[in-house]
Amino acid sequence: MVSDGSMTFTLDAAEAIGVPEVLFSPISACAFMGFMQYRSLVDKGLTPLKDARYLTNGYLDTVIDWIPGMRNIRLKDLPTFIRTTDLDDQMLNFCLVEYARAKRASALVFNTFERLEHEVLDALKAMLPPIYTLGPIHLLVEQLSNNDTRPIRCNLWREDPGCIEWLDSKQPGSVVYVNFGSVTVMSPEQLVEFAWGLANSGQTFLWVIRPDLVVGDKAILPPEFSATTRERSLLASWCPQERVLSHPAVGGFLTHSGWNSTIESIAAGVPVVCWPFFADQQTNCKYSCEEWGSGWRSTAT
Repeated sequence: MVSDGSMTFTLDAAEAIGVPEVLFSPISACAFMGFMQYRSLVDKGLTPLKDARYLTNGYLDTVIDWIPGMRNIRLKDLPTFIRTTDLDDQMLNFCLVEYARAKRASALVFNTFERLEHEVLDALKAMLPPIYTLGPIHLLVEQLSNNDTRPIRCNLWREDPGCIEWLDSKQPGSVVYVNFGSVTVMSPEQLVEFAWGLANSGQTFLWVIRPDLVVGDKAILPPEFSATTRERSLLASWCPQERVLSHPAVGGFLTHSGWNSTIESIAAGVPVVCWPFFADQQTNCKYSCEEWGSGWRSTAT
């Protein structure tokens, strides 16, 4: 049996029928290690937070120096579900249970590669059943022919192939690609801030704006923005990201730091500007900007 790494309840079924189970982790090894520290963080009294003021008073800058294989980690670099004041918080407790059960798996598979995360992987290997790295998986899929198997696409949105034709008309390394993933959301004010940042940059850009990108509202851009950037921009509702990142016209990527986006950009050799939103994205951002040398942290609020 093969299950998602956050669906470890399936281990009960596998054990009941006597078959081995492999957990597949769709997140980075460093984020997985971060989640595995939740129990220690609770036991040490570092989470839940004493009150909401701890979110803004510098407490999240507290350095955690005891996590195996991870250096210079602060509380704010760990997956965000520890940012709660409630010991009964649903997501905090979900993670406590799921990552504790991972030790019962027959093996774990990560969409990463040894050279990228070797220190964390070595630490995880001392804590967990056998670990295998198969990433970047999207590059392995490209090696499959239609005679072998027809890859299943699982995009939540319909791709717009027209963006590839648009990129074909641009100079190498001249386009900034902007995509905040399939679930990240922002406020109308943040949308406008990013819009004017792109406009004022003077760069050509391809911006993916999902219909549900803005919380509780439609994604509406100022008319002045469209008039200013019309000749050097393309707005799309979704796109074939792997093809976009590997296109020679793309020179940079403004991203939410989801793991798929992070490892796809690394594989394509495209530097990133990170605006992490929640969950594992904070950890991926930390490593992209401070360990792997592939990114810069956005200062947008």
